This record gives sequence, C-alpha cells and structure tokens, in this order.
Amino acid sequence: MPRRPDAELVKTSKFRELEFYIMRRRNDSVIYADLQIDLTSTFKFLEKHNKDKKDDEKLTLFHIFLAACVRTITLRPKVNRFVSGRRLWQRNRIILSFVVNKEKTEESEEVNAMIEFDPFDTLETVQSIVNKQIYKARHEENPNQKDIDFWGGMPRWIIRFMFWFLRWSDEHNIPVNSLIDDMPLWCSCFIAHLGSLNIDSVYHHPFELGTASVLLILGKIHKAAVVNQETDEIEIRKVMKIKGSIDDRIASGIYTGPTIDLLKNLIENPEPLLKPPELTDEQLDSLKLKKYKKERIVREKQRKKDKRKRKKK
Repeated sequence: MPRRPDAELVKTSKFRELEFYIMRRRNDSVIYADLQIDLTSTFKFLEKHNKDKKDDEKLTLFHIFLAACVRTITLRPKVNRFVSGRRLWQRNRIILSFVVNKEKTEESEEVNAMIEFDPFDTLETVQSIVNKQIYKARHEENPNQKDIDFWGGMPRWIIRFMFWFLRWSDEHNIPVNSLIDDMPLWCSCFIAHLGSLNIDSVYHHPFELGTASVLLILGKIHKAAVVNQETDEIEIRKVMKIKGSIDDRIASGIYTGPTIDLLKNLIENPEPLLKPPELTDEQLDSLKLKKYKKERIVREKQRKKDKRKRKKK
C-alpha cells in the first residue's frame, strides 16, 4: 500500500477511481463557486467584540474568515483531501496558505504565509497565530522566501530539474517532506485576499503543482441589494464576494454543496467560532491528523476488538 508523509490513503468507490483517469488534472475537474457574504451580522459582532480593545488586539474580518475555514475543514473533513497518482488522499494536517503583501502598494514585495491549525482552534487562537505569522512574514526572515532566493539564484536547468522532480515524486506519491514542508502549494486551501487591496474577487485556476484542492479568493467589501428572507424586502447591505475553485474529484457535489454553505454561515454568524468545537472521537479520527494519530490508533484497535466480541455473541 502506498504511503505519503503528508497524507493517508483513502479507500473510495470504483466509480470515483475512474474519475481520476478521466480527469487527470485539477484543471480538468475544477468546479467554481460564487458566494456573496452578507456582512451585516458580522460587522455587528466585530463592533461588539472589539469594543474598548487596542488596535493590535482587535479581530478583523480576515481572522473570522480563516477561523471559519479551519472550522469548516474540521466539521467537513473530506475537503481536506487531494488526488495524486490517481489515488485519493486525506491530508494529515490542516494548513492554510495565503499571500502577504509587505506593503499595500503595487510595487510591494509578496511573501507566502503557510500556517498549520488545530481542529480545536477558536477565533482567539486563530487571531494570535495569524498575527504572529503575518508579522514574521513582513518583518522577519521567511522560510519560504529563503527557498525562493536560494532556488531562484540557480541556473535555469537546475530549476527545471527541481520542478520536474517535485512533480514526478508527488505523482508517484513519494514526495520529499523536507522539500514540500515549506512550500505553500502543499496545503488544505490556498487563499488570496484581494479585498485588502480594494480589488474585486476573481475566479482563479487551480495549481497543478502541490496538493491544494481548494482556492478561495476574497474580494473587496461593497454595497449590494439583498433580499431580506423574513420580510421579502430589498435592502442595501454591505457584502463581500468569495470565489472558489474546487477539485471535484475529492468529494461529490452532495458533500461540497453543504460544506460551502457552512463556510458562508460561519462568516455571516461567527459566534460559534468563539468556542472550540465539540467533536466526538469518530469526528476527530475522520480528520486523520498526524498529531492525534496515536490516540486514533488506540481507539481503532478498541473498535476492532469490540466488533469481534459482538460477532462472537
């Protein structure tokens, strides 16, 4: 059975396995999502939560969005999968990657932030982790930037060989962990916050390099006509567009549809993100996370024992 350092193999149906041969690339199997987020309740929440706090202690919309992504992956673990070597894999970490501009100018240098999260993270913990990582990306030496500077200075034939090797080893499910560990395209979700630059969201192509099955693009905050679901009246509200690109091979539409709705609802109503999720052992085990693997193996052994006992009876 093939093994990878960044994921565990998922058994799936023969029907879905055939899709991996029909749609060999992510750009062959991409589906697009267009979400309009009503920020009315979100801004009320932020105003209440940030009252009497210092600027560096205040929550932002981006914090809420990232926390909502982590919670969505936690509760809907199939979106943390990817296809490689015509096999389906469950990623063993929750990693969000996004671009950080050192300054909000057209000439500003861009660096990548790659952050690992825990399924029990709350808004507070996400805020703390993200603020530290963004500060490091902007003001300290960034591991990803070191790799770019190192490999970017190599002769072109070496760069070509390196990317050929990355693709070849990934396709054969023998990636070198020391190479991919700091590469932002090996992640659960890649994010671009165009709204922070006052730009509308756009549809983005999936990356063939790496394992990112989901890309989310956040647009600028603007006003739009929204139908009040209770009164059927049209109201002008502040909204934000999120456009997503999703690899259709990782899960069926009957699963990804409610998953997208969950993400939208968590951004619009972020109160549940203040507390860690109440997960059963089965839910935690379904995430296949490396940091909880020992406990999961113990529980799986116990389940097998219990199953054998029931059969004997």
